[in-house]
Amino acid sequence: MGALEDAKEAQSDEVSTTPAQEGEDDSSSLVVAPRNAPAISLRHVLMGAVVLVAAAVIAAPLFGWQLENQRKTLNLTNLRRVGVGCLTYAEDWDERMPPPIQKMPDGFTVTWPRLIRPYVLLDEAFSNPLNPVVPFAQKPLLRDPLDGHAIDTSYALNRRFWGEFVPGAFPARNLEMPERTALLVDAGRMAADGRHPRIAGPSTPGVAVDLYGDTTDRIGGLCPYPSVDGGQISVIAVDGHAVATKVLYYIQADGPHDKRLGRIGDSIYNWNGGHDNGATDTPPRE
Repeated sequence: MGALEDAKEAQSDEVSTTPAQEGEDDSSSLVVAPRNAPAISLRHVLMGAVVLVAAAVIAAPLFGWQLENQRKTLNLTNLRRVGVGCLTYAEDWDERMPPPIQKMPDGFTVTWPRLIRPYVLLDEAFSNPLNPVVPFAQKPLLRDPLDGHAIDTSYALNRRFWGEFVPGAFPARNLEMPERTALLVDAGRMAADGRHPRIAGPSTPGVAVDLYGDTTDRIGGLCPYPSVDGGQISVIAVDGHAVATKVLYYIQADGPHDKRLGRIGDSIYNWNGGHDNGATDTPPRE
């Protein structure tokens, strides 16, 4: 009798199944878990959760760094697209860059981004993902602080191409050092500190400009060309190459600076490599 009882007890501990008849689906078989199967305790659940949280904490900086680099790359790509749009526009208009702003007889304001929009094709290219705008919005969130016109781009066109050296437009072909002359620079939402800005969210109303004067400019105490990349801003030169360059002059303490011709950073200047037109044989102005 003892052997029989042991056999019955062992049978009750095994997995019990209902054998499938030939041609029947085995999925209908009933499976009963062993009586002595180990249970998952709360301690195991908590340990697993701790491991997942630790992995997320370790991975977050890596993902954040990758996302930041992707935004920087996209910014340069967008800047190139807008720059090529300006240069293509100039080819169609006798080497003249788009006029900064035009007031139409009906009172509507036409800005340079709207003039080159057909040449760029992709509206999203007008926005810097590090300091974004909503291009060509019906209800713009960013406006120029001086005349109130809508800001449709995160980039600012060098204003020296119109009315600075000659009445009207300065033909790009007359520029002696296009590779050392800024065409467009980062702009977007203004900030109190150019080198370490705190950029407000895209849903917050604010002010911005779409014309470039100089990195030392201040409007209402705000910097129109804040860096969102550790003191660097992206610039596209008149020859079409784009770079991220460290700004040399943001404040007066950075040293003497020529706001008309002076250097932005590296070999990029406000105008003609730091020279007046026709005076490239003289030392460049900083």
